[in-house]
Amino acid sequence: MFASVFAALCGCVNVDKQTAPTPARYWKAPKEALPSKVIEPEQIKTDKILNSDTAASEDGKASAEKPASAAEKMLAGVPLDLSELLDIALENNTQTRSYWFQSKAYAAAVGKAQSAYYPQVSVSMDVYRGKTHPSLAYFGNLAVGSYYETGYGPSAQINWLLYDFGKRESQINSAREALRAANFDYNQVIQDVALSVNVAYYSYYEAVGGVKSALMNIEDAKTAYESAKARLDEGVGNKQDMLNALANLRNAEFSLETAKASVETARANLANALGVRVGGTFKVSDEVKIPDSPQTSQKIDDLIAMAMRSRQTLLASYAQLRKTQSDIETARRDFLPQIGASATASYVSYTAKERGDQYAYQGGLTASWSLFEGFARKYELISAKAKERAQAQALKAAEIQIISDIWTYYHNYQSAVKQVESSQAAIDASQEAFNATKVGYENGVNSITDFLNAQYRLAQARQQKVSAQAGLCKSIAQLAHATGALTATVAPEDLPYIGEDKKKN
Repeated sequence: MFASVFAALCGCVNVDKQTAPTPARYWKAPKEALPSKVIEPEQIKTDKILNSDTAASEDGKASAEKPASAAEKMLAGVPLDLSELLDIALENNTQTRSYWFQSKAYAAAVGKAQSAYYPQVSVSMDVYRGKTHPSLAYFGNLAVGSYYETGYGPSAQINWLLYDFGKRESQINSAREALRAANFDYNQVIQDVALSVNVAYYSYYEAVGGVKSALMNIEDAKTAYESAKARLDEGVGNKQDMLNALANLRNAEFSLETAKASVETARANLANALGVRVGGTFKVSDEVKIPDSPQTSQKIDDLIAMAMRSRQTLLASYAQLRKTQSDIETARRDFLPQIGASATASYVSYTAKERGDQYAYQGGLTASWSLFEGFARKYELISAKAKERAQAQALKAAEIQIISDIWTYYHNYQSAVKQVESSQAAIDASQEAFNATKVGYENGVNSITDFLNAQYRLAQARQQKVSAQAGLCKSIAQLAHATGALTATVAPEDLPYIGEDKKKN
């Protein structure tokens, strides 16, 4: 008992009891580490967390004061198109909010760095009670009586760094470049969210197309089964053909249920990309057209040049490189002296009437120069230079990755265009083959195996077309994202490379 109290008072922590017992065992959280109540996603707003009643009332008030937004359409069960889904994502996605607040923190760091140019002012109020035993230097040290006194009064102090050979300026530049990098990262997150919504949306379209293909496949399987059953009833067929056709129909029904489950999975993934909960009212329009993109009509070298000027991750890497260069300047300025000014003032009043009030003030200039600190500043400079070189390598890696992405998605797009054309031709050919094989089977020329194979190839061609169209839409979005042009918040004419191209034309 006493040992535990002593350990608690000393601030000691038993590490073995505060973590999992072994690397293979699950950590059992204590009750106080668990949330006392569940916070619904709708309660977490950008600037505050609402209780459940307030969240419901604010949602109702907002819907009564303004026209229906994309989020309100979603709650009303209205099917949403891609643009509305992007609006919802940018309003609710947690990544954009997280990076936005991080940018604000970096902005505050810039203000903190700029505060070094201002004087530091402090005031205090002191009250003391003391006992004095003075000595009188008269015929030696002759002690006199002791007495108590109480004094009180204010004091003020001002310190102002006047000149430090550019150290503060380099610190501000470092903080400013860190802020710019954070803002570029925030912009990139918006583009990443837009890409994830696009990919999730076209994946949903692919899943819905799979259901439609499965339904058409069931109709073709029914046709095959009815043809086999009719031949059996007419005495010209056999039971094995009818059973094979029936088994094929049941397999088609099984594939339909699998496709329906894929739709719900795709719906959940899309809701997750939006940052909202999935539910029965979350409906998405399945009317999709292949998007237009200026990037698909340009040469790959031009796309790479565009990305080098507008890809936000790359701009963030440049800002980080400039930050490390400013940190090097800061480390160099640490070797130089500092010049400042200081002033102090104090006033003391005593409760004893025989004591007069006391005051004092002084001011002057100060110069300080740290000559030796155990080589700490030397190692700080070495560290800053190493970080600059590491960031330069990170910049190089980012450029290589961007070039690789554009190369990949550009050729994916070229291949996807041909796949869409080929899949449509395959559907046309498979449909004709299915019709011909059906007639041939009914006339006894083809077997049931030929008929079912033709029906399978037709179903496969339909699914391939849906996948090819979804792949084409995804490749367009991925290519735009790789060049830094996929965003729902920047007008196309504001993008740097498009504006430059217009001037050239």
